[in-house]
This record gives sequence, structure tokens and C-alpha cells, in this order.
Amino acid sequence: MEVKLLMIFFACLLSCISNRGEAASCSVESIVVTQRATGVWAHGQPEYAVTVSNTCGCAQSDVQLACDGFKTTLSVDPSKLRQSDDGKLCLLNGGDPVVQGHDVTFSYAWMPKFEFTPVSSTVNCSIGDMMDGFVRS
Repeated sequence: MEVKLLMIFFACLLSCISNRGEAASCSVESIVVTQRATGVWAHGQPEYAVTVSNTCGCAQSDVQLACDGFKTTLSVDPSKLRQSDDGKLCLLNGGDPVVQGHDVTFSYAWMPKFEFTPVSSTVNCSIGDMMDGFVRS
């Protein structure tokens, strides 16, 4: 039992050390937005399913997307995407962390398709985040 715990500890330590280098490369460019037409129409507009992924091993919170001019005939859950008062930025996931492997998804309906562009985020790379990633692997 003691040997098993020691091996788990060293595996976690190795994961943390290898992910430290990844933290330096984490940035808003690690936030990837993809979308696809669902084939459904809502109130005369085509529906799109949006997936926002974090390709970095560290969590990123307070993710802001450029969304000036965004319109939809479907209501979007504000905990997933909320426009700022001036309508130029959208807060993703209520500001909560977006973690690698746990995408944020939402749908909207409008024509033409809207391009959401990540503009800012806060990288949160703690040992706990990295160990969480190791446990999920």
C-alpha cells in the first residue's frame, strides 16, 4: 500500500512539473471557439451550436469574447454567455473557469453566422488545477 501511494505521489509530481512549462504558454489564444449549423431553424433564422474549448492544461477564468453586434432569436443561458451593458463583449461561463476537457456550449439563431473572438482571460494555473487534470487523464 505504501509503495502504491508513493508511486501515485511521484506521478502527480511529474505531472505538475511537466504542466508547469505548459502554463507559460497558456493565453487567450488557448481559447478556441468552434460552431456548426444544427440544421434547425428558430424564428426564421438558422441555429448554430457553439463550443468553446480551452486547449491549455490550466484553467482560464473571466473569458471575454468579442461580440459587438451579436443578435439571436433564441435566448442564451446568461450563465454561459452574457453580453456586457455596451454589447461589445460577452462573458463566458459566468466568469467561472473554463477547464481543458470541459467545454462550454450554447446555441443561437441568426443569419449570418456570428464570429465570436476570444479577447481576454485570466490563466489560473495552480498545482490543484494540474493535479485535477492528472486525475481526469
